[in-house]
Amino acid sequence: MSEKKTLRQIARPFVADPVSGVCIRDRLKGLTAEDEKVLRLVGEHMGSLASRDLASRCRDGLEHSTDTWAARKRELTAESSSRWAGSVTGATHAQWGLSRRAQFAHIQGLESGVRTVRHRLSLPVGEKGARKAPGGYRSAHEWFVKSPTQSRPWPSSAAWA
Repeated sequence: MSEKKTLRQIARPFVADPVSGVCIRDRLKGLTAEDEKVLRLVGEHMGSLASRDLASRCRDGLEHSTDTWAARKRELTAESSSRWAGSVTGATHAQWGLSRRAQFAHIQGLESGVRTVRHRLSLPVGEKGARKAPGGYRSAHEWFVKSPTQSRPWPSSAAWA
């Protein structure tokens, strides 16, 4: 009744192929002139729906909620199908989120640059940097060029003549 089970053989390791749906790119072949016309009209229609939805999503800004998303989807469903409306609103939401994250990362980069310049301006000219902090500027001229415009004397109008 009790059979002795043997262990299965472990196969050699291998690299799995990537997901096939991600890698396939193809062109539509053998289209008639009528097919091309229909595809262009559908593309124009869906593109206009997507751009309108993106504008609406941008107007919502941070006040966005599931109710505003549902309202946008209802508006698009009247001019397409529910499936396409969901796809467009989902893509729009992802695009808006990506742009907000990129904007935030850009602002962080700018603030980091400002902190670095402030730190370097606070050090004496020619001071060596530490392992994690830059040193002072190499010359008084470089310090002057990087310093805020409020500390610079404004050239007189005669200098521009």
